Amino acid sequence: MSNNTFVEPLPLSHVENGLAGERAQFLLNTWMENRGVMIRDSRMTKLSPWLLLTLPSAKQGDVPKITFAGNQTTFRRFFPHALDPDAPKPATSFLPQVYRKGVADAYQTAFRGEPWLDIQRTGNRLGAGVPDMTLQRLLVRFETRSGIVRIFCLMELLEIHERRDLSDHTRHPLYSRQKSDWHPAYQAAALPNSGHGANIW
Repeated sequence: MSNNTFVEPLPLSHVENGLAGERAQFLLNTWMENRGVMIRDSRMTKLSPWLLLTLPSAKQGDVPKITFAGNQTTFRRFFPHALDPDAPKPATSFLPQVYRKGVADAYQTAFRGEPWLDIQRTGNRLGAGVPDMTLQRLLVRFETRSGIVRIFCLMELLEIHERRDLSDHTRHPLYSRQKSDWHPAYQAAALPNSGHGANIW
């Protein structure tokens, strides 16, 4: 990764070959099989806790507004109050400008309908109290048959790095990489009313 940026694009072949994990592979395969059209699919509902959805447009150099954030997303984890009814709007204002600017260009690619995969080393760009992390991000553009368009963002936390300037080391324990327990085949058969079945549109 270059010293000038904290975002490094990765080839989509990483996703197709399973190197980016099962969730990313399933999301991209769904996009490819349905040609970017979202249809009712219980497996996508089961994936929704890990998805962040945004509007399909944004100002140049900024990220789009969030319309949905699953309860397993890194956004919910590190900015838990951003989507509270009394929180400042938009929710993305909780993300420091230096971070938003650095990750914005990928959204312009996704707006045009091209999937995007990258890896990020955040350093201190997410602000005090948020750890230095390595994140993997997949962006895909979906449209419903009724014409509603959303950008689906799947952000995977790969590693949390120790950082000396964290004021509270107890808030974010080190992430240990584990084998994924998510797989569409058995997630689709999970019991209903698990708390993750929200309407992501």
